[in-house]
Amino acid sequence: MSYINYFFNLKHIFNLRPQAMSLRAIAILGIIFTAMIIAGLVIIVMAPKIKDGLKIKAWRRLVHLFEGTGIAGLVYLFFGWQGVALLGARFWLLLIGLVFVIWLGFILRYIYVDMPKRRAEIDSKRKYQKYIP
Repeated sequence: MSYINYFFNLKHIFNLRPQAMSLRAIAILGIIFTAMIIAGLVIIVMAPKIKDGLKIKAWRRLVHLFEGTGIAGLVYLFFGWQGVALLGARFWLLLIGLVFVIWLGFILRYIYVDMPKRRAEIDSKRKYQKYIP
């Protein structure tokens, strides 16, 4: 538990030359980022079963989120493991997490706000065009 407090200490996060990562931290972060890449691949496999174009667009956005975050995280993990001074700094992990949360917020906004509006527009157009020869 003391390592977690040390890992998220502000002086440690913004230190440009942090200590080398422990094997436990490398393993945990490696599992998390690899799981994100696997989740993206699972979504890619499941996507052809969906016939709705708006849902496919939402799933593609989720794929890009998981794949991009997973790859960026594994690149960061490599530099942290190698002990590269600037590229292995802990603030990159904080930045990756922040970008993930903001990106997820945009996707959820699309799913819960924009998608129902687009669906209503499409339904109204279909209703109107039903009577046009």
